[in-house]
Amino acid sequence: MKIKTVFITLLFLAAMAGSQVKAQSVDYNILCALQQRRTPTLDRMMVWTSNSLVLAPSVPAGLLIGGLIADNQTLVGIGTATGISFLTAAAVTEAVKFAVHRPRPYITYTDDLVPVKTTVGYSFPSGHTSLTFAVATSLSLSSKKWYVVAPSMLWAAGVAFSRLYLGVHYPSDVLTGMAVGILSGFAGYWLSREICDDAAIPPAKMLTPPIVLKF
Repeated sequence: MKIKTVFITLLFLAAMAGSQVKAQSVDYNILCALQQRRTPTLDRMMVWTSNSLVLAPSVPAGLLIGGLIADNQTLVGIGTATGISFLTAAAVTEAVKFAVHRPRPYITYTDDLVPVKTTVGYSFPSGHTSLTFAVATSLSLSSKKWYVVAPSMLWAAGVAFSRLYLGVHYPSDVLTGMAVGILSGFAGYWLSREICDDAAIPPAKMLTPPIVLKF
């Protein structure tokens, strides 16, 4: 039932997306403000942060391989959860992108918005944001350790902000990507508990978002 609820929510989010992306004035103003505060040092930092997306698929792959080699079912379980979360976020994000067809900000506002670097594909929602938050949420639910939750969520938030700073996404793209990622993280966690031994993935004790730390 939990998994079904999450997927229904994701579909509802996708259905509502098209009616929301037309109101771009606030999005535009925020991007203009960020563009005025760029520096060469920040540009390099944000490009590096954005490129850290490569860690998103590496985390579940590393956990699964390490768990199988060490015969550690806990690592296998967490790797399964993060892998399912990653794939769910990727599928939902791509489906919404091709359903909405929202152009990148610098394409719509050619004369006003200049990206630090260009990219391909549609803008809504942010794939970098959804994928990193999916992995971070799944890790947080599976581990519940503050030294896992805090770095994971800070990393995901940093990647999300970098997409705004670089000028390749609107704030609404990033906020929707965050929602897709978090919901995908919950879906992956619950589904993995159905697939794996319950002992490998402990039950979630918190109903609040995973950014709440457990000390």
